[in-house]
Amino acid sequence: MALTGGSPFNIAITDDQLALLKQRLALATFPDEIDDARWDHGAPLADIKRLVGYWKDAFDWRKQEKALNAELPQFTRDIDVEGFGTFNIHYVHKNSEVKGAIPFLFVHGWPGSFIEIRKILPLLIATSPDHPSFHVVAPSLPRFGFSTAPTKKGFEISQYAE
Repeated sequence: MALTGGSPFNIAITDDQLALLKQRLALATFPDEIDDARWDHGAPLADIKRLVGYWKDAFDWRKQEKALNAELPQFTRDIDVEGFGTFNIHYVHKNSEVKGAIPFLFVHGWPGSFIEIRKILPLLIATSPDHPSFHVVAPSLPRFGFSTAPTKKGFEISQYAE
């Protein structure tokens, strides 16, 4: 499966964007919590505060960015969608070494992202006499991940399929 015309892509979040994220996390305000609500009204406040603290103070974005760039061959390409213009679509593309491997389009769910392919990609492209092998494309749907978002109302399932 030869997918041509894409431009290589690496995740490269700027230091300014990361600083802004940390600033926003530091400024987060939290609601009062209903006594003994547990998970009945959403995530417990203590869990949310713990996650915010982790993202603000402990998450190593650069380590994760480096790992994703090393593990996932990423690309972008422009795709025209009738009535909505051109979208720059981000995707992961990895061919199997098996001649005649089956093309496989992996589409993430909502909420979700292209990262969902991370753990299964090596299994899908693997060479084995016991199971088929696949050439894999895993796009970031428009408005997800690093793909551009629609700017007009009415972008629905048929446009995603296009």
